[in-house]
Amino acid sequence: MQQNALSMTLGMAAEGGGGEGAIQDMDVAGRMVDKHLHYDSSFPSLVDMLRITPQTLPTVSGLSESDYPSSGDARTARHLHTTRKVPLPSELMHHFQHMQCNCMMGLFPEINRAWLTIDSDIYVWIYEDGSDLAYFDGLHETVLSVGLVKPKKGVFKSYIEYLLCLTTMSEILLLGVSFSQSTEGTTGMHLLPEPLFSVPADGSYILTITGTDDGRVFMGAKDGCLYELVYQAEDGWFTRKCQKVNHSRSTLSYVLPFLAFSEDDPISQVEVDDTRHILYTLSDKGTITVYDLDAEGKTTSKVISVPHNNIMNAALQAAKTVDKSNFKGVVSICPISANESPHIHLVVFTGTGVRLYYTTINPAGGPNQRPSQLFLLHVRLPPGFAANATVYRPTKVHKALYSHGTGVLCSNESNETDTVWTMSSDQYPYHPTLAESQSTLAVDGYIWALADVTPQLWCLSLNPPTALGTRPPLLVTQHQHAPRQLVLLSANGAHILTFQRPVDQLRQLLEEANGAESAIIKDFFSSMTPTQACATALILATEPNNQNAQVAEWATRALFLYGASVPPSAQVTTPSVFPPQTPSIYNFQPVQVSTPLAGQNQTAGTFHDSQYSPLHNALYLYFARILRPAWGTPVAKEVMIENKPALMSTFNAEEVGFLANHIELLAKFLLTNQGGTAVHPLNTSNTSLNINVTRYAGDGSERTSLLALRSLLGQTLEVLRLLTLLTTHNFSTITSAIQKEVREQLRSMSLRDLILAGRDVCRALIMALLDRYHGDNASADAISERLRDICPGLYRIEDAKLAKANEIILAAKASTNKIEKENGFKEAVGLCKQIGHHVNVSGISNLLASGGTYESVVDLCLSVAGQRDPTGIAFHYYKNNEPAEDHQGYLAFTSRMECYRVIIDHLNQLVGAGVPPPSSPSVPSHPGPPTPPPSTLPTTDATQYANQMMNLIVSSNDELANVTLYQWLVDTNRTDCLLSLTSAYLENFLTRSNGQAPLHQLLWRYYERNKDYFKAAKTLLLLAEQIGETPVNVRVEYLSRAIMCLSSCEMNTASSFSDFMLHLEEKKSVARVQLMVLDALHSDGASQDAIAQLNSSLMTLTTLYEKFAEPWDLWECKLSIVHCAGHSEPQLVQFIWTKIIETELERSKSAPLETRIDILASKIKTLARIYSTNPNYFPLEHIIKECEVKSVRLKTKKPWIVIALQGCGILISKLIYIYHKLYRSGDTVWEVERSPYHLLGVSAHLISMLTENPGAVQPNQKRALREQCLDYVAEYITELGASADPTSASIYSHLKTCQAQLERFA
Repeated sequence: MQQNALSMTLGMAAEGGGGEGAIQDMDVAGRMVDKHLHYDSSFPSLVDMLRITPQTLPTVSGLSESDYPSSGDARTARHLHTTRKVPLPSELMHHFQHMQCNCMMGLFPEINRAWLTIDSDIYVWIYEDGSDLAYFDGLHETVLSVGLVKPKKGVFKSYIEYLLCLTTMSEILLLGVSFSQSTEGTTGMHLLPEPLFSVPADGSYILTITGTDDGRVFMGAKDGCLYELVYQAEDGWFTRKCQKVNHSRSTLSYVLPFLAFSEDDPISQVEVDDTRHILYTLSDKGTITVYDLDAEGKTTSKVISVPHNNIMNAALQAAKTVDKSNFKGVVSICPISANESPHIHLVVFTGTGVRLYYTTINPAGGPNQRPSQLFLLHVRLPPGFAANATVYRPTKVHKALYSHGTGVLCSNESNETDTVWTMSSDQYPYHPTLAESQSTLAVDGYIWALADVTPQLWCLSLNPPTALGTRPPLLVTQHQHAPRQLVLLSANGAHILTFQRPVDQLRQLLEEANGAESAIIKDFFSSMTPTQACATALILATEPNNQNAQVAEWATRALFLYGASVPPSAQVTTPSVFPPQTPSIYNFQPVQVSTPLAGQNQTAGTFHDSQYSPLHNALYLYFARILRPAWGTPVAKEVMIENKPALMSTFNAEEVGFLANHIELLAKFLLTNQGGTAVHPLNTSNTSLNINVTRYAGDGSERTSLLALRSLLGQTLEVLRLLTLLTTHNFSTITSAIQKEVREQLRSMSLRDLILAGRDVCRALIMALLDRYHGDNASADAISERLRDICPGLYRIEDAKLAKANEIILAAKASTNKIEKENGFKEAVGLCKQIGHHVNVSGISNLLASGGTYESVVDLCLSVAGQRDPTGIAFHYYKNNEPAEDHQGYLAFTSRMECYRVIIDHLNQLVGAGVPPPSSPSVPSHPGPPTPPPSTLPTTDATQYANQMMNLIVSSNDELANVTLYQWLVDTNRTDCLLSLTSAYLENFLTRSNGQAPLHQLLWRYYERNKDYFKAAKTLLLLAEQIGETPVNVRVEYLSRAIMCLSSCEMNTASSFSDFMLHLEEKKSVARVQLMVLDALHSDGASQDAIAQLNSSLMTLTTLYEKFAEPWDLWECKLSIVHCAGHSEPQLVQFIWTKIIETELERSKSAPLETRIDILASKIKTLARIYSTNPNYFPLEHIIKECEVKSVRLKTKKPWIVIALQGCGILISKLIYIYHKLYRSGDTVWEVERSPYHLLGVSAHLISMLTENPGAVQPNQKRALREQCLDYVAEYITELGASADPTSASIYSHLKTCQAQLERFA
């Protein structure tokens, strides 16, 4: 008996592998799915299969045997069979007896109905069973044409779903069509008794009617004109509510009728391509006309008309070896939609079944072209043209249809029956050239109408197209696509034909062969290739219908017979992605490779080096095909609900349920065939399976890949089931409750992302779902139990505990009993501590805080932080200054900080509670009294809660928590509160650098508060000396505070303290000089760079002198530097003083003389107060001389320098002596300045001042000073008496007066 190879594969892995490894490989399995999706999108396009390029002439096919390949057994090529024949309703039969003029039949495939006209009456019924016969007999003339069209939006009431257009010789009518739902579930059609619109036909014989998707109605007439029935809700200024417009003739032709004269060529067919907004018409003589409806489909303009001769000649040019008769007579035209081919627009059928493929744009042009021509691209001959063809060719084709790669020909080769030819490429989607299976079927009677009535794909809008916008072939979507159906209408009734999908063919073959071992089954797997056939067989093997259990068993057996072993040719060929899934007789190299789905990686991870079995590839391929509609589709989309953005699910519950059902069936198949249960993953530690390893040809990588697929299946199933539950519980409300970051993450997530990397998002959605039912214990418990049942991997035991804790917190908040409230909070925190690794600390803390239990917030956060880092790796990382190379330490540190950040967030809320946020004044939104501010926590309570939280943190032994609190206090400028804390970790925090400046500003205060004054002084010195942007005045203040702290030390008499004190005082002196330099530079308008450089650090006196005082000529600063340095070089000091005097006078040169003298006197007074006690830096004699010389030159009258110096405390006796010394020095400067007796005049003034103020001299010094002054005056009088200088007389007189006063001086 056939061994279950899949069971062996997974069983072998169970012996050596582990569940965690399989989960880790899930991402690799996801990339494998991406690869298969990419492969399914890599089928050749219709242009590629027809070998059409912009450079080639029209191509030809149908002459080769490979164009219509035949199989050894006819059963494998059969793709069409009659399901049933439905006769015309019996009620119609007697109406034919009264027919007088005309009878027509047709189909309304949009509503699954057929129609019949007998003279002026029309009958409509359901063609599938002949029921729901409706009729309209309100006309008095013979009906000429019938059409069912969609109504324009906004014109009619919503219950009018379609419009029935009827034409007679005299009028054109629009009837409303509505439907009603009966209690039995059937749908009834109703025709409104009165026409909605009626316009005159004006002699136009309408032959055919076609509508567009947006409600436009076009009509082809016997006169060869294209008309449009234009209707609107109301009359316009120049338009009526309903009118007939001719698009074939210009306005001028109505004025000059002879311009419109031409032979009538009735229009027999009008077709619209709604995907491109192009309209085509076909006339009885074979002329095809193209109309452009513009890009929006709102206008109509004629592009080109191609007569039949041109069509025939172009085909002959392409197929020169084909007889001309094969191209005579055009019987039908069929547009090709843009989602089937962006380049080929139209298929034209001839009377012999030849298909001509046309385009209306320039093949070499770019996208978004509008129609400009009708150019032949390809000639496709029908079956029978190959050299060794065994079938006859179709003839007398009178109707044809082309739909999604399938062509249908109706040939009337006998009077009693029609032969239906079908050609379909569904069997060969990956063939490099167009290959079609073909079959024939005899139908009773002449076929009046035919239509494709295949049900629309349920997820058509979600199925991602290829890069060219085309849809995947049937082979890819057959598991979700109903079989293609064709309805043929004849006088004998409706013939409903069904095109078999590959899976239908395999089912029929298995039933006919009564098992999987038949040669016909083996041929099926060979012709389709084992991988594609296995993917098809999986559809049957996973079918849940018990009636098909035998077929499912046969399909499973076929999977292991023909797909479990790696093909011999593939075993020696490495590496390989996976074998080409095309018929084995073809060497398929895709011509058009579509762009993969967005965000998908085309590499296969660790699996790319191995060759897998067809069964392995088929499992991945079928999984990819199931999820193809949603794999790359965003899970949620943003919509506006009540003018607010909200997230809605992209999929409805039915769509997600469809996907989940198929994934569950595939998971059951996989697990049923390898052990374990259908829902829960197999315990890979089970070694009880008895496995014969040699019976399986796969290698270890395939076993690993299948285990990864199993993990992916389980995760996918849980996610889909969760989405189903969410969509049934108001998805938008649930998503509005999750955090903003998670909501933004969900908005950008595809289903692939949610499955592979969205566990946290899924859990957030689960918690939001449970939150919605808090307070309703029954509902919450039921949903919790449901979640544990459908997605145990996403909603774990820890999640259930968390939900329970959440429930307890909410109940405690609502309780009015204080003891119950406290016990509830404690119980909830205890539960959360048990699952610390899985707790959403922020969410639970918010709930606890809203209940006022802030102590619980701290308790929970500190506990969870400890559980996340039980070995203290984060603390080691912190102690080592957070090294960048310590990745593990960084992760632990970050994990802890997430918990601490929750505490800090609540502290921020508390310290800001009770203080309403400031707002700018604005106009009230409503009249009346002002709106009261929102309620806030009282300031007293908030402060109390904040203090409780801080005390708990400080009392804990969690240093990182303490550090986080300290940093928050620093960041929020609560330094007083920080320094008031009693903590063993505070000093370490304040001294820690971590690559940044330590917190010395707080550290010295900490030492001072703790009376460690010596360390405080040391810290202040560091602050003063630190390099940075600290202003110099602040540095001086730091040094002053350091001196004060050092003075407060109990041991301040020790030598070490004395030396340190001396050092501080010297530093302060130099710093004050630096501050003086800074002020001088500010006054002189120095550059910001110079200012910044001075503020950057404390500098030496040499640096200050050389880099600032000297370059900037800061003479006062030079004097201060020299003084501070103790450098008493007389010449230098005198030179500096000279420059100081000159600089002051220069600065005030624009001022009045008296003001200038006052400014200089003030400056000398200022400097005298600083330096007058030290004559080395205050050379009084030099200063007086320089000032008196300046006075002479400025011609000042009053002795201002004497007054200034006396005001500084210089004794008058000293001044008299210095002036006498200067006079007796014999300096020639006075002669040069022509004022030789200037100093005598000042001396006379000094002696007068002495005599006028005798109290200024000590009594014991008066006599000696009097004698000395008399001697000086006598000398001066003698010299002045002999002088001829004009100024000597006044000085002589003044001295005489002084002499008299001195003699009286006592």
